Amino acid sequence: MKEKLFSYSKDRPFYINLIFCIISFSGLIILPIVFYYIFNSFISNKLLCNLLADILLIVVLYLMYFKDLNKEFKVFTGNFKENAKKSFKYYLIGFGMMVFFNLLIMFLLKNISSNESQVREMLYSNTLIALISISIIAPLSEELIFRKSLQPLVKNKWIYVILTGLLFGGAHLLTNILNNEFVLTDLIYILPYASLGCAFGLMDYENKTTFSSIMMHFIHNTFTAILLLVVYSGGNV
Repeated sequence: MKEKLFSYSKDRPFYINLIFCIISFSGLIILPIVFYYIFNSFISNKLLCNLLADILLIVVLYLMYFKDLNKEFKVFTGNFKENAKKSFKYYLIGFGMMVFFNLLIMFLLKNISSNESQVREMLYSNTLIALISISIIAPLSEELIFRKSLQPLVKNKWIYVILTGLLFGGAHLLTNILNNEFVLTDLIYILPYASLGCAFGLMDYENKTTFSSIMMHFIHNTFTAILLLVVYSGGNV
């Protein structure tokens, strides 16, 4: 029964799942820009427009997958203790690899990614909006884009895990690419993000619910953001 609940989206025609996937990935750039300009036509605050655009993106994603997500939520809550235990185990593995690769990058390049720099800058200058974006918007939108949209299209467990991880990692290079600052050495930044992305994909596949990665993504981002703010308030950044 548990397996069937996770595979209902695979019962939809392949082309429908593919269309949903394409629409989901357009949420990385295209849809947020479109939604931003819609809100910007009557709201002057750019940060607020970005936030509203991100919220509208989540609404669109939810409307596409609401039947799937409603069933997955029942799976998630129905066996919460076991789901949480397994999710935390995979998260620790992914987080450990992420730390290792970040330390390696700091040793080799002595720098952090442009995406990380941008996130920190927003967090320090616009804390409230940044916290909402980091802790709530990102876990919801990214897990629906990188995990949920690919579930019905990729049947093999490890292909699914690796693919979602690499796409998740690659997406964090968009800042460099859009600013025409991308260089070949930037590819190394995929490794820490992909490590965590693979862990998210693995916990979803094992637990048969996207809410596993949403939960752990929320915990990871919130804890990281609070830690950065504490360090920043202490004058160590």
